[in-house]
Amino acid sequence: MTQNLLSNTSFGTLLGDWRKKRRFSQLSFGLLADVSPRHISFLETGRAKPSREMVLKLAKFLDMPKTETNRALLLAGFSPAYLTRSPDDIDLAPIHQAITMLLDNHMPYPAIGLDALWNIKMYNAAAVKLLSEAGLGGHTNMIEALIDQTPTQSAIENWDEAIGLLLEHLQTELSSRGDDPQLQNLVQKLSKHYLRYGGTTHIDNTKAVIPTRLKIGAQTISVFSTIVNFSTVQDITLNDLKIELMFPMDEASKAYFE
Repeated sequence: MTQNLLSNTSFGTLLGDWRKKRRFSQLSFGLLADVSPRHISFLETGRAKPSREMVLKLAKFLDMPKTETNRALLLAGFSPAYLTRSPDDIDLAPIHQAITMLLDNHMPYPAIGLDALWNIKMYNAAAVKLLSEAGLGGHTNMIEALIDQTPTQSAIENWDEAIGLLLEHLQTELSSRGDDPQLQNLVQKLSKHYLRYGGTTHIDNTKAVIPTRLKIGAQTISVFSTIVNFSTVQDITLNDLKIELMFPMDEASKAYFE
């Protein structure tokens, strides 16, 4: 893991990349973080070495994810600040209980737990039913499942709209997470698949909600989703976990689940 975090870069390069990603000049970032722009410049060029406290401070003001904060610390010669604990670590028991509660209490509607790469890690019974009937039940990764179907094979009636919206969301994730090569590869594959079948990225943002419409048998099921993140959890793995909670958009869809 340490080798992946370090890669072929330096602390100064990483700092500059994240500053530009957040669209700060050295002057504006220095003012925000209460560090002289000259010192920011010296850190980026390697003329100055940061203290551990400085790395954590700059990472905080750049809103760097915990994995990238660890990477910055390692590149600067310090130990990581955030750990990846064993799933059975006693400190994580309350979090696992909360996740189980989320999934169970969301019944009879679908709930799916996804990791940073959109691998399906957990789900409730309603999600199993919906994914199976939508032809997505044999996959362990949601992005790969969507790539595996053409628009005519897919149960998603508004495929162009739904996949376009997902791609927008994935680009935002990439921006917030940093250069994750595995996630980048998945997003690129989905984007190529989308464009291959004539997809466009025009989304009608005047709509209050853009549901996904699924053809299940002779019925159309319309659902919208919200994502629950665990950004306040210090553990790396659980910090990256997201729970997608699906809700029915209309009475017919509600009846289908109930």
